[in-house]
Amino acid sequence: MRRTFCLAFLLVCCGVSPAITVIHLGPGQKSEPITGDPVKFKRGGQEGYVGMRGGFYVVRGQEDWRAAWPGGAEAAPFPTNLDPSRSMLVLGIAESKETSALHIDKIVETATMVAVWLRDTHTGEGCTNKPERPPFDAVVTPRIDKPVKFFVAEERAESCGEAPAVTVSCRVNDAAAWAPRVTGQPGDTVDCEMSAASRSKFAITDSALTLSELPAGSTAKLAYSKAPVRGAFSLDVFGTYNVHGEATDDSGRKTTGIAVVEALPQKSRDVTVQLVWTNFDVSDDPDTFPRVKLRASEPGATPKAASRPCSVDEANPALCEVKTRSAFTYMKLKASTKRLPLEVLYTDERIEKGPLVCVQLYFDGARTGEVCDREHRSADARWAIGTLDMETGKLLDPGAIADAGAPDAAPEVGAGKAGKKR
Repeated sequence: MRRTFCLAFLLVCCGVSPAITVIHLGPGQKSEPITGDPVKFKRGGQEGYVGMRGGFYVVRGQEDWRAAWPGGAEAAPFPTNLDPSRSMLVLGIAESKETSALHIDKIVETATMVAVWLRDTHTGEGCTNKPERPPFDAVVTPRIDKPVKFFVAEERAESCGEAPAVTVSCRVNDAAAWAPRVTGQPGDTVDCEMSAASRSKFAITDSALTLSELPAGSTAKLAYSKAPVRGAFSLDVFGTYNVHGEATDDSGRKTTGIAVVEALPQKSRDVTVQLVWTNFDVSDDPDTFPRVKLRASEPGATPKAASRPCSVDEANPALCEVKTRSAFTYMKLKASTKRLPLEVLYTDERIEKGPLVCVQLYFDGARTGEVCDREHRSADARWAIGTLDMETGKLLDPGAIADAGAPDAAPEVGAGKAGKKR
């Protein structure tokens, strides 16, 4: 008895705390069987424990209290309602970001130790709401100077179900069939609609349909007919348009769906040349861009014969068809085995950082090339693009064709967008 009393005296007076062991139990896993006397405990106000570091603690004095705080010496004031000579504080602070609740269920004292059982409840499957601070639980018990063993049983909260289901479908020119992938031509009208359905206990609170991606040079805008889940737009250039639908449920979960609209020339041996503008703000009016003219030339039958050009104001029906829409030009060169020089003629000056011209080539229903002119151009300047091989729909190396002439500006492949520019 005397030896036991001396040990207890040393533990209290010298600040030496009995050992603490933490055993984590997976879902459904049972702890070792322990028989002992139930320990009464009570919960008080919990605000004084906000900010403690994650872990499991038994506080019997100032040293134990400081050890539970990230700053140690900068710990919050010792609880005024805790008398270390009579009571001790048993607490747990969540260590995982997945923990949504932590609760002390039972405490038992045996001849050699104190056993504490806690429930560590993790966020349910599909749930997004997280606690603003790490969950914790703290109780006060009579002081017991014995080793403490924590049994932390992990469990999963009720599932929140799956995020909303979202689909986006489109049709071209009021066609009967709606589909997530459709094709059309510049000038066609595309009607798109999204649907969203809840797959959980949370209702859908917001739905929106947007044009999330446009091809270079496009100024297409979605006009809503059933805001904000149905709208229509016109295809204005060749390329890929992505229509994006997003739904949000009451838990804050978002789901997206995408429909793809492909504007491509019909498959043929003709070559389609498209002149578009890029590197401009979406609020800019294309009709204010510098005036330019796309021109293809058919070499004369003999070295001395003059070439026969084709452009919007130089008709050559045997060679091509040309149409314009706002600042864009569409040229269809009829199938042949020829090699045709292409060029762009500037009527107005183009400043170096202003909107720039890109020329795209399509052959047999697919894009075969793109070049862009980033150079400053004076009024009446000429950009020699290169020579078009009509058998492949591709530009030949300008330097390899003597009669094509060296281009004023080296072609750049795949000029892209910057910020909110097209």
